[in-house]
Amino acid sequence: MSDPQPVRDGSENLASVPRPGLGILEGFRLDGRVAVVTGAGRGIGRAVALALAEVGANVVVLARSLDQLEAVVGEIHSGGGEAMALPLDVTDAEAVRKTCGTVMDRLGAVDIVVNNAGNLIAKPFVPLPGITGYGETGDAPTADAEWRGVFDTHASSAFYLLRELAPAMLERGRGRVINIVSNSLSRHVPFISTYDVAKAALVGLTHTLAFEWARYGVTVNAIAPGHFHTALTAPLHENPESRKWMLKRIPMRREGDLREIGALAAYLASDWAAFLTGQIITIDGGEFL
Repeated sequence: MSDPQPVRDGSENLASVPRPGLGILEGFRLDGRVAVVTGAGRGIGRAVALALAEVGANVVVLARSLDQLEAVVGEIHSGGGEAMALPLDVTDAEAVRKTCGTVMDRLGAVDIVVNNAGNLIAKPFVPLPGITGYGETGDAPTADAEWRGVFDTHASSAFYLLRELAPAMLERGRGRVINIVSNSLSRHVPFISTYDVAKAALVGLTHTLAFEWARYGVTVNAIAPGHFHTALTAPLHENPESRKWMLKRIPMRREGDLREIGALAAYLASDWAAFLTGQIITIDGGEFL
């Protein structure tokens, strides 16, 4: 089967290679780069947005809650950075198209895309004999709307966003895509089948796009966090018994600091990560060593 893409040896993608004489610290700067972060109003998305702004990126923060986004933008501005808030339902393909158009009209082509938007439903896939107590709908099969709501938030949103923003990256020969997945794909947590399927789809997308886009200087990687305290995981972290169970699983005997994910994302977005692609980088304190 013939190669459907133009044959490139990569030598023309000079923008993706660290410049000769580039200092280590200079190579981590993102001055003049435009970054888009979904689910950026709180938790991991907020931490990533703050980190990218700190190293110089002009960050566009996207989420449904404008109040939360404006708070993040305020933090970035108070630190001397540049940011813009745009409310968006990332599961709405047409809304994504219009928002991406607005971003490109105002800021030009996007250099960095972080697909972080996420949600979670904890319930059996179908009712299990003798198991009850999963909320108002926990004893019913996973509904169509529940399945689509989780899958579209995690996976379809990445498709919608990259469909709009990646062509300019490929044309310029430089770009960074960072997908936020989860180490739950390694530990097989029960009762979160919709979440696991959606995150697995993002892993598959990461690998495939990394291969397709490598010759164009666009890297695609994923971060797989372990236990970090966010609004989504608050019940686990704030219950003494579940917290004790959690910490016992982690060799470092602590939860992660969200700034550690932000710092990792900033590295993956930098010039020094130009030769790193298609990787799922787990950050979990050694939980699965």
